[in-house]
Amino acid sequence: MSARRKLPLVAICGRPNVGKSTLFNRIAGRQTAIIHGQEGITRDRTYASATWGSHPFRVVDTGGIVENPLDPITQKMQDQVWQALEEARVIIFVVDGQTEITRQDEQIRDELFKYGKPVVLAVNKLDNSALEMNRYDFFRMGMGEPYAISSSHNMGIETLMDAVMEHVPALEEMPEEVERLITKVAVVGKPNVGKSSFVNAILNEERTIVTDIPGTTRDAIDIEFRWKDKEYLLIDTAGLRRKARIDEDVERFSVSRSLRAINRADVALVLIDAVEGISEQDKRIFNYINERGTGMVIVWTKWDLVEDKEGRFKSLADDMDFKAPFLKYVPCITISNVTRLRLFKTLELIDRITESAKKRVGTAELNRFVEEISTQYAPPTRRGKPARIYYMTQASVQPTVFVLFANNKALVHWSYLRYIENKLRDRFGFEGIPLRIEVRDDRVDKK
Repeated sequence: MSARRKLPLVAICGRPNVGKSTLFNRIAGRQTAIIHGQEGITRDRTYASATWGSHPFRVVDTGGIVENPLDPITQKMQDQVWQALEEARVIIFVVDGQTEITRQDEQIRDELFKYGKPVVLAVNKLDNSALEMNRYDFFRMGMGEPYAISSSHNMGIETLMDAVMEHVPALEEMPEEVERLITKVAVVGKPNVGKSSFVNAILNEERTIVTDIPGTTRDAIDIEFRWKDKEYLLIDTAGLRRKARIDEDVERFSVSRSLRAINRADVALVLIDAVEGISEQDKRIFNYINERGTGMVIVWTKWDLVEDKEGRFKSLADDMDFKAPFLKYVPCITISNVTRLRLFKTLELIDRITESAKKRVGTAELNRFVEEISTQYAPPTRRGKPARIYYMTQASVQPTVFVLFANNKALVHWSYLRYIENKLRDRFGFEGIPLRIEVRDDRVDKK
């Protein structure tokens, strides 16, 4: 383990649709937050790591602050904003430079003053020198220098960030802490199966917004979490709908982020409503994870709503065998976010699968294995030509890939590869890990 620094947090806040997420992406150096002209796209807190000069830090994007929240989602969005501001070391307050100062801007200013933290005023959407003059109107806010920026055109960002960094310590001034390996866990599934509720129950706080409305979560939210001296990055994702039912640009972005979360995760938790059972969309999610080689756990949620638990568990197991027989290597667990039943057993499964994902088998051991299984069950003959397996090696982990060298790869039938995969799992484990076996020709005469 090596030393790392505990990074200070820079929070971005303001009214809806003033360009907070665009500024967040500009600071983070990549498109981490979803950007759209529709108001209220950002709902949960979105974090990223960034560096400005000699100042590493974290930055958090927040939802738009509104005066009178009229619905449960908007109310919970406001709670998320205030929690982010509590955590922050310095705050960037973003206003729209193409409009007059609003009463809401002034109310937000008054609330920010109560935190007693440094606040830097960013006057956004000033895309040219004529519009830049509008910044002088914002001296009336009484917050010191108003910094003229255009997040979308990357104008004025350097001056703004120099001002922000006056309140952020340089790297050598930060306290050190021990760095641990972080296990990245994507929490995926259809809408309304309890993904955000699962994350909140694990953390024992409302870290992501939860309602009964499907599609509440729009972005993939990264949340750092520690349990039993181990570090995890929980990635709460938007619900994965069928393509035919995706009819909004925002939702397309959300689905794209969810699939990207699977790609970067060590383990994917596939949450399925235990009352409803497996759907065609769940099978598509299984296939996507399997193809990417990501470790997997199937989590049956809402177990508190199941009456005949023994009978239902058997029914679900039979359903898995029928609809997804290729997933026999994937462990299943039943949980309840409401009663917190077996929540932390899920983390134990994640730890086991993470270890499986890192497993390497030496070439000498694999060659003994190949010789043994070939003796037990020789490769089949095709059109009178026998297939010969010469040797095997493990090419990579995460994804776990084995390479099999044969006299002619066309002679090695897929059923024999399935036999080899099953024997690999019997011998070496690989719980929850998709295995890929590639066959290559080695036509040198081995007799």
